Amino acid sequence: MGRMIIGKMIMGKIITWKMISSKMIWLAGFGAVLLLSGIGWAGDRQMAEIDTIYQDFSTDPGWEGVNNRVRCDDCPIITQDFGWRPTGHNGDGTGEIGGVIYKSTTPAYYAMPIGPFSFKDKLSASGKMAAIAPAEEGEGFYIGFFNHARQGWRVWSSCGFRIGDVKEGKARFHLDYKTGQGAGAILNPDIEILCDGSVHRWELIYEPEVTVGDSWPDSRLPRWINSTSNVHEDEIFARAQKDDATMTREKLHDLLLSARDAGLVDHWYRKGSYHLWNIEKYADRMKGRITFRFDDQPAVSYFLLPGHADQPSRIDRFGVYNMQMYHGSMQFFLSDLTVNGEKIELSQDPHWDGLNNHMIYRQTDFHARQDFGYTQTNWAGRSAGELGGRFYGTEVLDPLHGFYADDIGKLTLDDAIFFSGWINFVEGAVDGRMLIGYFNREVRLAPVQGEYKGNPPHQFIGIEVMDQTQIGYSFTAVCSPRQDLAFEERGPIFIPDRIKRPFSFQYDPAGGEYGRITITLGSDTLTADLDNKQRQVGAVFDRFGLLNPRKGGKYVDVYFDDLRYVARRKEKPAFQKQIVVTVPYPEGGRLYK
Repeated sequence: MGRMIIGKMIMGKIITWKMISSKMIWLAGFGAVLLLSGIGWAGDRQMAEIDTIYQDFSTDPGWEGVNNRVRCDDCPIITQDFGWRPTGHNGDGTGEIGGVIYKSTTPAYYAMPIGPFSFKDKLSASGKMAAIAPAEEGEGFYIGFFNHARQGWRVWSSCGFRIGDVKEGKARFHLDYKTGQGAGAILNPDIEILCDGSVHRWELIYEPEVTVGDSWPDSRLPRWINSTSNVHEDEIFARAQKDDATMTREKLHDLLLSARDAGLVDHWYRKGSYHLWNIEKYADRMKGRITFRFDDQPAVSYFLLPGHADQPSRIDRFGVYNMQMYHGSMQFFLSDLTVNGEKIELSQDPHWDGLNNHMIYRQTDFHARQDFGYTQTNWAGRSAGELGGRFYGTEVLDPLHGFYADDIGKLTLDDAIFFSGWINFVEGAVDGRMLIGYFNREVRLAPVQGEYKGNPPHQFIGIEVMDQTQIGYSFTAVCSPRQDLAFEERGPIFIPDRIKRPFSFQYDPAGGEYGRITITLGSDTLTADLDNKQRQVGAVFDRFGLLNPRKGGKYVDVYFDDLRYVARRKEKPAFQKQIVVTVPYPEGGRLYK
């Protein structure tokens, strides 16, 4: 891992660069001279071979696209129909909220206006519910508090619970919140609901003033866990048995869950199992508790992470909203509702707000439906025409990984590498990523071999927009001449706020001891140094452009304009038309998991 230096600088848009003797001066538009870096390793002859290319994308640049535009040829037609109904599922004639709701990237909700509230306000809701899920595609939905204007996966300014992951006639509950700045956390309790139409009771409470105490369910637990880093439950159990021969796995697990609900420990939950635990290092700074009760089962709780309650949030609806991914449906029924202490009258139409809750449409989105490249939109620049779109994180084995890139000749880590422009981060789902930078085409398209983990790519240098749920996305410097020698140095927090920003990437082979990367986003800068192995491995870069990550995850929508980048080539590559790849719609919306 390279050394990392984080600081601040005034950043303008890069306009040009010139050689003066053996020095390179980078001149910035918008009023600032940025960087002076010695590059005595290269003579004037070598540097003269490198050109700066400018693209404002007022016309199609004709770059090469591989799997960057993907469509389905048998996209399913779905009928979504939920809202108020005069006859309740429980047969007492009191009315209900219910119907068929789809998991889809097309937002849908039926909700009552409230507030607006923030995470400084107390929130509560309770009621009865029932669920019926088709065995072949059962997927769930959300109940809770949210913002109607900023949707996505997960919904901004929200606090609720979702029902999903249907198996053997049961669906799991998951709790999550997200602030108005895209940060959040999730709790995965061991609670399930039968999807047979049976009626159950639930309650959701948010208490803004509650903090984490120091009362452990067993005073020996901190010693058994003994780490703020992840520890496998098997290791914790082995320590516990040394202290207490009567300790069972079941008892230990219950103690860990109790400590989790008290805010004292955290866990890594994956595909239905709790694998790893750690002592919550932020416990003394967490404030605001979310509690969920289901039927007569013990309540479960978790806390907002430090600073999240203070982030601007606007919660203006309570009701039902869909899981905005892909694909599947569930029938549900809600009744006997109380929201923030007020009984909701459902014997007559409450006239709540609805979005896409009564509609028939074609489900066109699915995992690996890349849709990026040249586009006549205007998110990042001053006029129509730019690069960008939707990038999905694809599993390593998924053949639909893609790129959209310019042939730039050949550059290596002995060359000064630079690109800059404007960026707009429009939308981001949890675990979404994308990359912009220099890579090797042949290596990118080569069959998977050995223990290749997919991301970052072999022979890549550039920038990644990547997610960390608890704090949101970050603008990250990446250097991976070979994947086992990669580093990803996280720079400024970068949420999908739909604001245009200038950015730049500079690699100086004479910087530091073995080469230095400097990235800027607006006024923020991050510097990361290569090590000797990274420098000597022999990477060759022959493309510059956009890539999706070969790493399981969701999606991001990111756009770029007014790009400047360096290239070493004798002539401009031939113009290539954008090609759309058509594939069958995958079962459940995702073929590789």
